[in-house]
Amino acid sequence: MIVKKLTKYDAEDYRRIRLEALDKNPDSFGTTYQEEVIKTIEEFRARIPIDNNNFILGCFEDKHLIAIVAFHQELRIKLRHKAYISGMYVQQEYRREGIGKLLLNELIERAKAINNVEILLLDIVKSNFLAKPLYLSLGFQIYATEKMAYKDNNKYFDLELMYLQIK
Repeated sequence: MIVKKLTKYDAEDYRRIRLEALDKNPDSFGTTYQEEVIKTIEEFRARIPIDNNNFILGCFEDKHLIAIVAFHQELRIKLRHKAYISGMYVQQEYRREGIGKLLLNELIERAKAINNVEILLLDIVKSNFLAKPLYLSLGFQIYATEKMAYKDNNKYFDLELMYLQIK
C-alpha cells in the first residue's frame, strides 16, 4: 500500500473512485452521483489542489487507487487554525483492513506540519456506523448535530460534527 498526495495526473482515477463512492454510498455525501457524473475530466482535474495546505490523499495498491480523503485549510486570517476533512472513501473490498486509519493518520501528520492548523473538522452522517468508530478511535469528538442536514427523495439525514485538536 502506498499513500500519496494526488496530482493532476491522477484525475481519471480520482473521478472513477469519487463516482464509485457517490454511487455505492449515496447517503454519506452531500453531493449526488447525478451531479458529479456529468462533470468532465478537466473539471475533476481542476478540483485536485496543487498546494500544501489543500490536498487529496489517495491510497494505492498495485497502482490502483482504492481510497481517498480530502484536506482543506481555511484561508481567512481568523479561521486559518481550522482545516476540514471531507470526501473520505475506501472501496468496499478493502474496508476493515486499516486503510481508512492509514489515510487519516497520514493526513493528521501532514496537517500537524502546516503552520497555523490546530483543529481538524469533519462531518459524518449520523447513521454511518462504519466510519464513526474509526474517527472516534483517532480521538475525534462529536461537538454538535446538524438536524436535517441532507435531504434526498424526501428523506432527511442528520450530520454529526466532529473535531480533533492537533496542536
